[in-house]
Amino acid sequence: MTKVMKEELSKKFKEEILAGFPIFSIYKKKMDRVLWILWVSKDEFGIKCLTAEDIVYTLLHGKEISLSKKSVVQSLHKAGEKIHVYHDDQETYYEIMQPGKDYLKTQIKGSLEIFYFEPDKGYTHKKTLAMDILKNLKGELKIVDPYCGERTLDILTASGSKNVKFLTKTAKLDERDKRKFLRELKDFKPENPSIEFREYPANDIHDRYIISSDKFVILGHSIKNLGGKESFAIILDKESYINIFESLTENFDTRWSVSNPI
Repeated sequence: MTKVMKEELSKKFKEEILAGFPIFSIYKKKMDRVLWILWVSKDEFGIKCLTAEDIVYTLLHGKEISLSKKSVVQSLHKAGEKIHVYHDDQETYYEIMQPGKDYLKTQIKGSLEIFYFEPDKGYTHKKTLAMDILKNLKGELKIVDPYCGERTLDILTASGSKNVKFLTKTAKLDERDKRKFLRELKDFKPENPSIEFREYPANDIHDRYIISSDKFVILGHSIKNLGGKESFAIILDKESYINIFESLTENFDTRWSVSNPI
């Protein structure tokens, strides 16, 4: 690969959003980082194989990671069937194989967790959401849920959540449920001053999700109804799904700024 080609490849790694791949920063081992470069080069940019020098240059200029040619070669020697090696008279080339891609995918299993909520187990799942999910989230919580009720307040209290911004749409509730929720919220607020509810004025919130400092949670049902019907919660790591995390956060902040305190 010529210097110009190396520069172009490095620029792509530095500037392009690689939405179809796990993000580079979750890989800490030398071999994993080298395999990731081979994977993206092959499947995203159509470059079937690279030399050790190509990999060193791409890591340095594309990801700001400094590895020697010797350490790259040593890492690839440990890769086994994860790669295929080509030799010609002057160079050795490395191509990632399917076992290599599968191996890299297994390294991010911890970035996704799923909780399944069976129907008619409201009490059990209320405890799961409060103690196993919300209580383990770090930092300020940003919650979007268009339907609120007394159960919502119960779960927030049980989780010990602090610094919560809760965006909702009470206009979606029937009048009886709305009055009941607002009455309970009035009693709730003095004891929980760090939990703030705001009314979103538009009609374009439908999904339910929770954003923390390091993860985000997608809910299949509103918090107040969780456990009444079959549902789920999907917990995703910020680092592994950074593009989605940033989009949700930006969207939340924009909506929050135009919403009114309840």
